[in-house]
Amino acid sequence: MSGRTQRFCQALDLVDSEEKIAEYQRLHQRIWPEVAAHIRQHGVVDMEIYRLGTRLFMILEVDERFDGERFNQAALNNPIVQRWEEQMWQYQKPTPWTASGEKWVAMARIFSLQDQ
Repeated sequence: MSGRTQRFCQALDLVDSEEKIAEYQRLHQRIWPEVAAHIRQHGVVDMEIYRLGTRLFMILEVDERFDGERFNQAALNNPIVQRWEEQMWQYQKPTPWTASGEKWVAMARIFSLQDQ
């Protein structure tokens, strides 16, 4: 491995319910080990989720093993990951800019200090 990483930033919304938001945050204090293993085995070396109100912002750091299409297909074929995703939909909802059938959507980078 070269150690080179790439960053992806994505957004998703939460259902506007204090109880559901609190439960979503609680569930993310320790996600299911099989879900964490699935994420790691596909080249995700770090993942962070931030929240402002009902808006979630996720940062993915991936290495050269990461292939988004393969990652998504493997998730669809993993019954434990599918159960996790189904449970998470109780708390999540698409942003107003999310296409039908999608969940987390990529955000466009508009500024980088390194480019200045």
